[in-house]
Amino acid sequence: MRRGPASLQRFLYLLLSASVASLVLIAGVQVSASQPAEGSIADKDYRADQFIEVNDDFLTNALRDQAERGIEPEYVRDRDVEREVQAEVRSFLEAVSYSDFYDQFIPTTTTTSTTTTTTTTTTTTLVPGEGQIVPPPVTSEPATTTTEVATTTTTTLAPPTAEERAAEIEREFAQIDEDVRDLFITMGLQDLERISNEQTPIFPVVATAARSLVIAVYDEQDGIQSAQLNTVKNDLINNPRVLPELPASLENTLEVEAAVSKLVARSLQASEFEDVAATNARIEEARAAVPQQIATFQQGETIVLAGELIGSIEAKAIEDVLSRQSQAPEDFAIAGVLFATVALCALYLRRNRPMLWSEPKKVALFGILVVMAALVALSVGTFDDPDTAIAFVFPGVAFGFLAGLLFDTRLALLMALPVAVTMGIVTGSLPVTLYAAASVIAPLPFISDVSSQRTLRTAVAYTSVTMVPVAAALAFLFLDNELVGQAGVFAMLGGVLGGIVGLGVLPFFGNLFGITTMLTLLDLTDRNHPALRLLEEKAPGTFNHSILVGTLASRAARAIGAKPLLAEALAYYHDLGKTEHPNLFIENQFGASNPHRWLPPEESAAHIRAHVTDGVSLAREYRLPPEIIEGIRQHHGTSLMRYFYHKAVQEQGTDVVSTDYRHVGRKPVAKEMAILMMCDSVEAAARAMAYQDSPTADGLRKIVEDVVNEKLEDGQFDDSDLTFGELSRVKDALLEALVSHYHHRITYPNFPGTDTVDAEEL
Repeated sequence: MRRGPASLQRFLYLLLSASVASLVLIAGVQVSASQPAEGSIADKDYRADQFIEVNDDFLTNALRDQAERGIEPEYVRDRDVEREVQAEVRSFLEAVSYSDFYDQFIPTTTTTSTTTTTTTTTTTTLVPGEGQIVPPPVTSEPATTTTEVATTTTTTLAPPTAEERAAEIEREFAQIDEDVRDLFITMGLQDLERISNEQTPIFPVVATAARSLVIAVYDEQDGIQSAQLNTVKNDLINNPRVLPELPASLENTLEVEAAVSKLVARSLQASEFEDVAATNARIEEARAAVPQQIATFQQGETIVLAGELIGSIEAKAIEDVLSRQSQAPEDFAIAGVLFATVALCALYLRRNRPMLWSEPKKVALFGILVVMAALVALSVGTFDDPDTAIAFVFPGVAFGFLAGLLFDTRLALLMALPVAVTMGIVTGSLPVTLYAAASVIAPLPFISDVSSQRTLRTAVAYTSVTMVPVAAALAFLFLDNELVGQAGVFAMLGGVLGGIVGLGVLPFFGNLFGITTMLTLLDLTDRNHPALRLLEEKAPGTFNHSILVGTLASRAARAIGAKPLLAEALAYYHDLGKTEHPNLFIENQFGASNPHRWLPPEESAAHIRAHVTDGVSLAREYRLPPEIIEGIRQHHGTSLMRYFYHKAVQEQGTDVVSTDYRHVGRKPVAKEMAILMMCDSVEAAARAMAYQDSPTADGLRKIVEDVVNEKLEDGQFDDSDLTFGELSRVKDALLEALVSHYHHRITYPNFPGTDTVDAEEL
């Protein structure tokens, strides 16, 4: 991309991010200013700029509540309940009355019938001579016949005893008192005696009296409400009613009246219930009749003074005043601060981080982080009072993790500036602003050398612990001493939350902007990665060489503060192209002849040169990150293939052009790329020496010096930002690693070996 369009892109990205962040903060600050929280403390004096009327909802609701309390509930009488009570009383009395045995106790009756027959004798005198027969005389006499007819009633079932009847009644009417039950059972048995003595039973009269009492009790109260039920029951039990229906001949009238009253009391139920709909309708009418109360403020009248509590009326009045005030000056100030902050960050990137500045996508990502900082700051601004312990739950460490892992620790330090500025604009709190800046910086020492998931988890834990004394100290210096402990707890929670959020969204931003993150590198250095498995299967010698180069590169990167995990990943894949023709490379020719012995030098050079382009193609096929592709392209730079060049000179004379025997890659730019170039050449040279003779420390030192100096003199590091001091530390790290790798080993008896070293020398 040409410089012009790239510069325009960067400018637009930063302008857009500053604009969005400004709008976010302006909107949030306006909401905070126009809607002072009821119950908060006024930060300044507020006065009415004109005559103000506001609804006094508190007084209005109080008056309406008072009117509502004056409304008596509406009740409706349910006579079905009263009839159920009558039926229950009647059912009980029938159960104890022995009425089903009345017929068996009616006395036996005998009836006599007398029939009288009268015989009459009639004498007839016949005239003789007429030839008639003269009958004998007939005499009639009275006769009496008596017939007796007897009617007998037979008892078929004996009535239950009092104990048996009590057991039956108790099962069905458990709520009835025992003394009442026993009295009525006794009366039932007595009624059987009365019937047998041809007297009138008492129970029908008692049943009638009980029914009348139920009706009378309900009518007296015009129905009984639930709240009245116990009172009515107790009154009926304590003051038995007179039952005029009872016969005067009854000896225990008072006892029977008490029993009937108690029976009715135990059976009573509430029969008057609230009519909720009617009651609510009356309440609504009563509340609606109370008008809205209005509070007024005269022009110039004080609404609330600084330090006073803001009530509901004051909050509405202040909102009315602020709605007429212009926010333009404050809005311009917020926008100016945000634009100045973004401009300073852009200037730093342009002058001190030219590599990052040259990538518009990364500049856009930085702008997105600035907008996110504004949004997160608004969340803290929603607290009624930012100068409280809960403000330290701010997850600012998320920005430290994101900036440190997406870019580097130096840019993460820069990220602390916009985070602190946005927090200061929103909260206006010095301790919270300082804490925001510290929370971004806190994770950086723990993620500068991350090489595994475990170290990431450890970084989150260490960061959370680090934030505790920071928050406690700020609370002690600027807030109430009683908040020190709470501030520490919230800071730890904020550290854990920020770490989880930061690491959670890290892969999303990495994939979206094509940035190789630490998590991506961990995946790439997994030996089970498909590309590495291809390398191991097709070119095992190259695979072993790459693993050793990775060890050297990681160690060298640590020595100069570069990214060891990136250097290791670059080393693992730098020779991926050798899988296309593995037999053309000496590390894969174990037990086979070297084809370069009979190939022309220019053809051999072409084959060797091709492994770079083949590697780039394979890397794209396996969707490896851009950094890995650049590592493949830059690991030889434009170096001269000296072996084939000298072979060509020997065969063709001085007419050989050196450029025909150079690699066609790019010179290393990043420090990790330069380290890869040195480690690749140094490892190959050391391995070649090891095949010929036992390596020594001096020999390995000479190899390192010669290889590095050759690359330096050939201009391969011209585009790199490596310093001579860093180059010296890289050489020391490589020498130390090679010496530890090619150390002497004990030759055991009867084992093959070329060198024998006594154990005492080790």
